Amino acid sequence: MSARTTATIFAAVFLGATVGLAIRVSAEEAEGEEPKREPPTAGALPVEDPTIHEREPREDRPKDEPDVESDSEPEARPETETRGMTGAGPVEDPTLDVTTEPDEEPPSQEEPIKESADETPKEEAPEEAKKPDVRVDYDNGLLLSINDWFYLALSGLVQARYTINYRTEPPVNPITMELDKQVTQGFDVPRARFTLGIGLTEFVALVVRLGVVAGGDFEFQRAFIDLKWKYFRLRAGLFMNELIAESLVNPWDLFFADYSVVENVYTPGSSKGVMATYLRKRFSINLGYSDGLRTGFSEIRSAANADFAITLRTQYAWGKRGLAGFNRLNARRGTPLGIRLGSALHYQDGGRTQGSLPAKVAMGTIDLSVRGNGWSALFSGIVGQDATDATDMLEAGEVISGGVTLMGGYFVLEDLQVFGQYSIVAKPKIQGVLPPGVGDFSGVPSNFQSFGVGASYFVIPNFDNVKITTDFQYFLGREAGSLVPSSPLNSVQPNDAGSQFAWRLQISGAF
Repeated sequence: MSARTTATIFAAVFLGATVGLAIRVSAEEAEGEEPKREPPTAGALPVEDPTIHEREPREDRPKDEPDVESDSEPEARPETETRGMTGAGPVEDPTLDVTTEPDEEPPSQEEPIKESADETPKEEAPEEAKKPDVRVDYDNGLLLSINDWFYLALSGLVQARYTINYRTEPPVNPITMELDKQVTQGFDVPRARFTLGIGLTEFVALVVRLGVVAGGDFEFQRAFIDLKWKYFRLRAGLFMNELIAESLVNPWDLFFADYSVVENVYTPGSSKGVMATYLRKRFSINLGYSDGLRTGFSEIRSAANADFAITLRTQYAWGKRGLAGFNRLNARRGTPLGIRLGSALHYQDGGRTQGSLPAKVAMGTIDLSVRGNGWSALFSGIVGQDATDATDMLEAGEVISGGVTLMGGYFVLEDLQVFGQYSIVAKPKIQGVLPPGVGDFSGVPSNFQSFGVGASYFVIPNFDNVKITTDFQYFLGREAGSLVPSSPLNSVQPNDAGSQFAWRLQISGAF
C-alpha cells in the first residue's frame, strides 16, 4: 500500500467521523441543550491540552455547594472549595486557569460618623500611590495574582523509581562479546521538572517547562504562548501536538509507573509550530502545523524532522461532565459516568529542507475512554506508515506498523487503586529500503506484547499529589525485531530471544 493511498484512507475515515460529530453538536445546540449565553474567554492560564481537564466536581460533594454544570465554563472547577483563586488542572504542567474574587468589601452596617463643620476633609490618596492587590493560593501548584491582571503559576514534579528487569535469554554484549547478565536492577529518577505559567490578562498566557528525563540533559521541554478568546485558542512555540490520548495524561495521573510501550513508540513528543483549538463542553477540535514529530523534545525516539507536518484531532464526550476530567486515567469514587471518543490524523513530509528526513510519515489514531464511580478504562489503537520515494541510487521503501493498548483501574479503597493493562506493538511490515528514522531491525520482525498489573496508594487522603506505585510487567517478544526501543522509562532491556519480566516501585511527588 502506497503512502498516498494510506493517507487518503486515514483522511476519509477521520473527516467522516469529524463531520458526524459536528452534526451531532449542531443538533444538540439546536435542541437547546447548551445555554445560549455569551461565553467568557476560556481561562487566564493555559493547559497542555485545553480540551480536557484534570479535576472536576465529584458526585459526593455536599448538597449546599453550587452546581457548576455550565457550558460557559469550559474549564472545570476543583472538587474542593477554593480560597481566593480557582484552578482547573493541567496536562503535564501545572499552569492553572486562575480567576480572582472581587476585592470590594460588603458595605458597613454602622452609621457613618459625621465630620465637624470646622474639620477639613482628608484628601484621598492618589490612585498610583495605592498598594497592588496581591493574592497567593495553592491548588496543585503555587498561584499568585496581582491586581487581577497578572497571574503566575509555579509547579513541579519528581519521580523516584527502583526497577528490576529479568531476561530469560540475555543477548551477547557486542562490545565485550560476553553474555549479558540476566538481571538488571537499580535506582532511577525518571522525571524531574519545573513549570512556570504566566498570565497577562485573561487573553494572553505564557508557559515554560524545564526538566530532565531518565538521566538526560536538563532542557526546555515546553515553551509556548497562548492567545485566547471565547471558545478559541491559538498556541505558538514549543508544545505537544494532540495525537495520542495517553500522551495527554500527566505522568502522575497514569495507572502504571510510566506510559505504555505503544505510547513510547509513537509518542509525538514536542514540536515547534502553531496550533488552533476550538473547544465546547462536549466537542473539541485541534489543528496543528509544525516541523515534525519530536523535533523539540523526545523521551525515547529520535526526532522526525519534516518540511511541514499537519496534526488534526477531534473528540466528543457523553455524560454529565462532558470532556472535563478525561486527561486523568484515575477516576475516584463519586465520579459520574462519562464516555469520550477521540480520533487523530498526522501527516508530514520532508527531504527538501536542510536537516529534514527524506520520508513521509502518516499516522491515524482512535481512542475510547470510559469512567464511572471509582473505575476507568482506556482503549486506544494506532496505525502508522513511514515511506520514501525511489531515487537514482535507492529503491522506494515502506514500513507499516500499528499498536493497541487496553488498560483499566479500580479503587478498592478510597486511596488504594488496582489496575491492569495489555499492549501490543505489531511486527512491522517492511517493503524495500528501510526509511530513515524508523529504527534498526535484526532478523525476522517480531510482535512485542506487554501484560501488566499493579497498585497505587495515594499518601495524602483524597489528593493525587503524592502516590506510591508498584507494578509488574511481562514482555513477550524480541526487542531487536520490533519497533519497541530499550529504555529505562518502559523498563525494557535489549533481547533477541525469550521474554522479560520487570518490577517497578515508584514514588511520585507533584506540587
